[in-house]
Amino acid sequence: MRSYPLLSVLLLALLPGVLMAQLTDDELDTEPPPEDATFDDFAHLVPPTPEGAVSWDLLGSAEEIVEVKDGRSYLIPGFPDEVLALNGETVRIKGFIYPMQNQERMAEFLFTALPPSCPYCLPAGAGYIIETQAKDPIRFTWDAVLLEGELEVLEDNPYGLFYRLKDARRIRE
Repeated sequence: MRSYPLLSVLLLALLPGVLMAQLTDDELDTEPPPEDATFDDFAHLVPPTPEGAVSWDLLGSAEEIVEVKDGRSYLIPGFPDEVLALNGETVRIKGFIYPMQNQERMAEFLFTALPPSCPYCLPAGAGYIIETQAKDPIRFTWDAVLLEGELEVLEDNPYGLFYRLKDARRIRE
């Protein structure tokens, strides 16, 4: 099958305009979320947890501790024992691909509890984002997908990430 990466990029660039053209003025006239919005305000967007999969509720239960060293702030995780027990285990989790490159298929991306909505903003806190390294490149989709891989619980990540999924592969439901 022949690939048309430029066409894919063009279609992705035009998609928001097409979607916006289909919305009424009333639908576009919505209030932005309040400044004090929390993850709970968007929890209805989290995909349901399939049987046998790890839930975002469990991963999101990690405490986000801000520590200041030498005038710099660092995000340090406080993991419950249930999360620490998953370190090095093969797990399944359902979520959304948050691309870090403009590619149709990617081997490295962020995997999140919430769908991507803004190319400049992460959709949730550190407990709801997983750095993902795929065994083979995975095709981007706007839909929630089920991944399986080895979960690494990161206790001292310089980028403030709490989790990494290694050798990830997509599981068809």
